Amino acid sequence: MRELSLVAWEHFKHPRHVGSFDSQQPDVAAARVDSPIGGEILQLHLRIDEQGVTVQSPPLPKGGGECLQQSIITAVRFKAYGCGWMIACGSLLAETLIGQTLVEAAQFRHHQLIEQLAAPPEKLHCATLTETTLKAALHNYAAKRNFAALPVSSNREP
Repeated sequence: MRELSLVAWEHFKHPRHVGSFDSQQPDVAAARVDSPIGGEILQLHLRIDEQGVTVQSPPLPKGGGECLQQSIITAVRFKAYGCGWMIACGSLLAETLIGQTLVEAAQFRHHQLIEQLAAPPEKLHCATLTETTLKAALHNYAAKRNFAALPVSSNREP
């Protein structure tokens, strides 16, 4: 394994926002995704403040409602199982998401982690797993709250 960069080492050694929230709470988005490549697992919980302005959007196929585009992520908790790069990705994502709207979070791309952590190409799957887990949590929240799905960016390179 390649050595961790200084930023990655700091997030690995002192990860931010480790833990979980009760995923049954209505203001919590939750997801857990396992990597088929390296065996890593990332669990992510987002606490959402819905006091923002609501904007009408198309319903979910099952007859959904609206999407709260101004809802704010007020707290994040994660648990990462895997290498140091996986833990650093989870920690940096958690730190990055606090204060973002759901729409801003939906536009998150794994490249941001790769660049900020200076991760080597062989650790791309850790960053991709992190993005996939975030998207799954946002979809979980949209379905739980009966909102239309948020516009999420693709995992593909631009």
